[in-house]
Amino acid sequence: MNAIEMNKVTFRYDNGIEALKDITLTIPIGVKVALLGPNGAGKSTLLHHLNGLKVPNEGTISILGNMVTKKNAHFIREQVGLVFQDPDDQVFSGTVWDDVAFGPRNLHMSEEDINEMCTVALGNVGMLEYKDRAPYHLSYGQKKRVAIAGILAMRPDIVILDEPMAFLDPAGQDEIAGLLQGLHYMGKTILLSTHDVNFAASWADMVVLLKDGKILAVGDNQLLADEKYIREANLHLPIIARTFKMVPEFSSNKLPINEQEAFRLLFKQLNEKDKYEY
Repeated sequence: MNAIEMNKVTFRYDNGIEALKDITLTIPIGVKVALLGPNGAGKSTLLHHLNGLKVPNEGTISILGNMVTKKNAHFIREQVGLVFQDPDDQVFSGTVWDDVAFGPRNLHMSEEDINEMCTVALGNVGMLEYKDRAPYHLSYGQKKRVAIAGILAMRPDIVILDEPMAFLDPAGQDEIAGLLQGLHYMGKTILLSTHDVNFAASWADMVVLLKDGKILAVGDNQLLADEKYIREANLHLPIIARTFKMVPEFSSNKLPINEQEAFRLLFKQLNEKDKYEY
């Protein structure tokens, strides 16, 4: 069983515009997936299909073996948590605690269970000390963490995030990156959309490139070093790959796409140089 299976999915808006065109995609359980593409590629529309906010005009979607339909959308949303790009679309209660408790309360859980789930969720995102704070007193990054906590309180197996790094300063981006890694350690399947090829290169196990509602390519993070697909998706090579490409000594090799690969390549080069000199 896979986490997500999309088979020939097509979706048209009421005005007739096709936002998704014949999408077939399989995502295994437990992987970290980055969905990249230009504005208007259909990234958000695709994500909204994965927790039942939208249903395809054609094709099928299966979540953990369960077909997504209008009738079982409520059940699917218990399996798949969706974090919107703008936390103000998701964080709306009087206090942080009430906002995180909103989902569990709508599932009619006991107050004891709600207290446990909210405490754990807020602890996981480092926001427990802010539980009595009004959301509008929080920074943008803190509101994003509260939005994620509201999803975690529902204990979904799959977490989907629409542009989680958008409008965050570098420190805020680092916080979200650490949080995403923590979710991975918890065994969650994570799918996010992003324009940040550098983050995707260092974080993702699996990369999906989307353009004009169609899948351009699917692969591991080395796909981000493929200039043909990167150009077609209106993206740039990761900055480390661009840097090494400018050095004649490395340009003919497989380009590193993140810090770890760059370190390994440099270490190997230095070792070979030392052997030659001796």
